[in-house]
Amino acid sequence: MTDKKVDEAFRYIRKLTDFRPALALVLGSGLGDFADNVSKLLTLNSADIPNYPVGSVPGHAGKLVFGSIEEAGKTSLPLLLFQGRVHYYETGQIDRIVFPTVLAHRLGARNLIATNAAGGINVNFQAGQLMLIKDYLNLAGRNPLTNWVNGNVTNASKDFNHTLEDLIRSSARELRINLQEGTYCWLHGPSYETSAEIKMLRRLGADAVGMSTVPEIAKARSLGMNVAAISLISNMATGLSQTKLSHEEVTEIADKTQQSFSALMKHVILRIH
Repeated sequence: MTDKKVDEAFRYIRKLTDFRPALALVLGSGLGDFADNVSKLLTLNSADIPNYPVGSVPGHAGKLVFGSIEEAGKTSLPLLLFQGRVHYYETGQIDRIVFPTVLAHRLGARNLIATNAAGGINVNFQAGQLMLIKDYLNLAGRNPLTNWVNGNVTNASKDFNHTLEDLIRSSARELRINLQEGTYCWLHGPSYETSAEIKMLRRLGADAVGMSTVPEIAKARSLGMNVAAISLISNMATGLSQTKLSHEEVTEIADKTQQSFSALMKHVILRIH
C-alpha cells in the first residue's frame, strides 16, 4: 500500500461527498445489519473504490456507509461504517487489510471501534455474549505494522482508549447487557483451531480467538486514533462446543445477537462527543 493508492481512493470518495466522518466502525461477520440503524448519506460498494480490497467471505457485504444515527432528538457524530472486512488469509498482504483504516483516517475519522465474531475460549463465556477486548495476542506470525511510524515503535499497552472503554461498559450496564471482558487472540486462519490448539491458547491467556481485528487496531493506534474493540462470542471453540464449527453457525448466532449488539452500539455512539 502506498500513499498514492490511498490518495486515489480518497479522491474518488471526495468527488462524491465532502462528508467528514469522526468515527469509523468496522462491522465483523454477521454484524453488518447494524448499518440499518444509520440515516445514510451515501453508500458505496468497496469494489467501486480504486485500490480498495474486496473480500469473499459470506457475511461481509463489502460496503462503506456514510451517515449518522438519529434517535429521540439526538444525532450522533458523523459515521463511516465498514460493512465487513477483508481477512489476511484472503490476500496475504497486511497493507491490504489495513487499507480501510488508513482511508478512514484520511477522510477525517479519529475514532475507531472494531468488531468481530470470535470463538469463545474462556469456559465462563457463552455463545451470543459480547466481549470488550482488553488486550490481544498476535499469533498470526505477521507484524500488523509494515512501516515505521515517526521512527517509533508503538506501545501495545496504549492500544485501547480508556474513555471509549468506559463508555462501552457504562452503556452495557444501563442496557443490562452482560458484557464480558478479555484477551483476543489473532490467528492466521482460515481453518478453525484444533482442540489441542485451544487448550494451548487458554494456557497463554486467550479468552477468545479469531482471524481479524488486530491489524486494524495496531494501524489505527499508529495513526493516533482512539480505539476500542468488541468481539461477539459467536461460538465456543473446538473442544468446548457440542456442535461442529462452521461459518453458518457464526452468522446464525450473530443474527440472534443483532438486537443487543445494535442497542449497545447505538447507545455508545450517541454518547461519543
